[in-house]
Amino acid sequence: MAKQAADPARSIASEQTIAESSERLSLTQRLAVLSIVDFRYVIIVNVMMFSGFQIRNMSQAWLTLELTDSTLWVGIINAMPGFSIIGLSLLGGAMADRSERWKIQLRTRFVIGVMAFLTAFLVTSGTIEVWHLIPIGLVSGSMFAFQNPAGQTYVMDVVGRDRLLPAMSLNSILSNLASIVGPAMGGALLAIGIDVAFFALAGIYTAGFVITIFMKTRSTPNPHDGKGVTREIIEGVKYSVSHPLIRALLFFAFGSIFAGMYMALYPQYARDVLEVGEVGFGVILAMQGIGALLGSTLLIILGDIKYKGTVLIFAVVGMHAVTSMLGFTESFLVTMVVMLLSGTAFGTWFVLVPTMLQTVAKAEMRGRVMSVFFMIMLIFQPGGILGGLIEKFWGIHEAFLVGASGGVAVSILVYVFSPALRTRDV
Repeated sequence: MAKQAADPARSIASEQTIAESSERLSLTQRLAVLSIVDFRYVIIVNVMMFSGFQIRNMSQAWLTLELTDSTLWVGIINAMPGFSIIGLSLLGGAMADRSERWKIQLRTRFVIGVMAFLTAFLVTSGTIEVWHLIPIGLVSGSMFAFQNPAGQTYVMDVVGRDRLLPAMSLNSILSNLASIVGPAMGGALLAIGIDVAFFALAGIYTAGFVITIFMKTRSTPNPHDGKGVTREIIEGVKYSVSHPLIRALLFFAFGSIFAGMYMALYPQYARDVLEVGEVGFGVILAMQGIGALLGSTLLIILGDIKYKGTVLIFAVVGMHAVTSMLGFTESFLVTMVVMLLSGTAFGTWFVLVPTMLQTVAKAEMRGRVMSVFFMIMLIFQPGGILGGLIEKFWGIHEAFLVGASGGVAVSILVYVFSPALRTRDV
């Protein structure tokens, strides 16, 4: 094992073999991954969880804005799950490598559903206060810290390495359908009543838990030779930062703090700048989902594209550059176009990064690599606090411009100083 890790030539050759294998698959062969029963369950549950994520974010943000009339508070509440995920992701990754991944998903989805029902009860009873959302967000986030690395690595358990890219692309396509339907549903549900929105959310999460029960694929935990979890976490971090391409992708993830600024700004932007209310809020987020669907669909049509790192930089820079337009416009039509284009770029990013990470990472390190990635990426949620502060002291248009400028700057710097991202094809 140590010899393998120390042999970069062997590692590169293995990566090239995987890429070539994926590239040889025809479109029909890539779609054939849908014949795997458990993969169909995976994508159905992911669609439910992603729909729930959209509805939860919308409902929670709108509820917080109504309770406090403060974008800063929206950012704080949005950040709570992120704090838990950042704090526990490394442990979640280690557990994904040393434990049965199906069980992790089952247990975490149960608790997530319970938290959704608790929120719905508090809203319905009229006893909800903004501070209630802090512990609920922390508990939900802690569950996602374990679910995310387990769920990502479970896909390869189900479909195998050679079909990972088409599986991830299809998974992303269908999840992005949820990013269209979810906001549209969220806007409609909020227009009916915020209590209805939260009960619908609880029902969606419960259905995802029930379907998980029927999945048959079981992972084989990697042997840990009596190593403690702490040692495995340290090994995972060292491996991630020592691998040139993984390290570059992790630096890319730091830029998500600027994308997180946008999420805290969207509710107030819809309500006070565009003046389109709950339904309009859902529409602009749905347009972003349509764009994400286009991006992920394009990837599965193209198959295994060359120089993914270069494609990635164009996608991320494009996403932030387009979003900067919200710093200059108060037009609903222009905003929809912006959200469509930024969503297309995000959909490309959402497929490429996890696929690249899992392709180059050693099998026994996949869970820990994904956990390090999620830990860093999810600083986008605390990024909402930064967005709220800038909006409070400068203004909402200025906050969009700061976020876009920061995102572009970080992306270009990473690309310039990361040769592996520019020169390696995976």
